[in-house]
Amino acid sequence: MNGDLTQWTGSFLSEKTVDMIIEGNAVESHPVGSPVSPIIFAIYTTGLIKWVEEYVSAEELSLVDDLGWEATGSDVYQVVTTLGRCAAESIEWASRRGQQFDTAKTEPALFMRR
Repeated sequence: MNGDLTQWTGSFLSEKTVDMIIEGNAVESHPVGSPVSPIIFAIYTTGLIKWVEEYVSAEELSLVDDLGWEATGSDVYQVVTTLGRCAAESIEWASRRGQQFDTAKTEPALFMRR
């Protein structure tokens, strides 16, 4: 077996965390989860991204087994309203399919130009 493949597989199966820095501020590390999480996540959310992007007019940002939504607007209220609709539609979409998101992990982030 190829040594690089063996090393990659071992790395993929080991404990993983996500580290983010936003505007120079480090966000607390979060565990990524099971090594198969990205595959299962992709299977279970098939159709969700397209549905929300078309229905709410927002863009999806995804990292491993997390889902995020990006919205732009002329004011904060418009962006917050759009992101709220993204969250509500995602939860409703999952519910209709007998699925559930861990909403306790929901974290908002608002970026503004000065």
